Amino acid sequence: MGLKRLFIDIPVLLESNVSADKIQCEYMYHQKNYGAFSLLEVAEFSAYCRQCKEVFCVDACPREALEHQENGMIKRYNMRCVGCKSCVLACPFGTIFPEVINYITSKCDFCLNQLESNPEYTPACVQTAPANSFVMKEVVEDHKQNIFFIGNHLAVRTPSWLNKEGRL
Repeated sequence: MGLKRLFIDIPVLLESNVSADKIQCEYMYHQKNYGAFSLLEVAEFSAYCRQCKEVFCVDACPREALEHQENGMIKRYNMRCVGCKSCVLACPFGTIFPEVINYITSKCDFCLNQLESNPEYTPACVQTAPANSFVMKEVVEDHKQNIFFIGNHLAVRTPSWLNKEGRL
C-alpha cells in the first residue's frame, strides 16, 4: 500500500465538537503542548483553500507572507506575517483564519523517531483525539473521497469544494 501517515478526518473531528486544545501532543517544542492545534491549522488551510486562479490573498499581502505555488496551493510563511488581515479581507471565500496562526509555530514531527524505532507506536494525538479523527495508518490519496496528501507524512479527509460536475 504505502507509507504510514498521520490521517486527519476533519468531518469526524468537527462532528465530535471537541476543541483542538484537548488533543495532546508529546512533542516537547510545542508551546503549551498544543501541537495538534498547529497541525490542524496547516491541514485546514491546505484543505479548505479554494486555490483561486486569481490569488487575491497573495496580491493583498504587503509582506509576501503568502506564495502561490505551481501546484495551485497557497503556501504560508507565518514568520513574515504582521497580522494586518489583508489576506482575510481579500479572500472571497473566507478560508483564511488568522486567529489560529501561531507566529512561532513548532512543526509537527509526526513522531517519526518513535515510529522508526517502534512501528506499532501510537502518537499522543491519535490516543487523545476523538475516535477515528486522528489515525496513524497507510492511506491512499483519493480525490473522489476527498482524501488529500499534505507533504510526506500527513493525509487529510475534508469536505469537498467541488460541485457535481467536479469543478470549483
